[in-house]
Amino acid sequence: MCLAVPGKILEIDGDTARVDFGGITREANVILVPEAAVDSYVLVHAGFAIQVLNEAEAEETLSLFRELAEALDDEGGRGTSGDGGAGATERHRSQADEAKRGTE
Repeated sequence: MCLAVPGKILEIDGDTARVDFGGITREANVILVPEAAVDSYVLVHAGFAIQVLNEAEAEETLSLFRELAEALDDEGGRGTSGDGGAGATERHRSQADEAKRGTE
């Protein structure tokens, strides 16, 4: 699954922009979106701005991300154990260890 995240361009220096993702600032390459400008919103995937968005589109997407984060928080992470998925990872490791011992 691929995920592109909207952010607001704070500054541009050549092909590199400093982008604000709701308080977290990262660099993104803007070579694919020559129309990008300071204060515009862009979708960023794998370090590249791939599309310029209007503010309404960006806010709608950010709102959906916030709702998803709240829903995950309400469920205790990834759903069942309340440990943010850590328990599932540990269970998978244990199962893999058991399977390995069974083949030795």
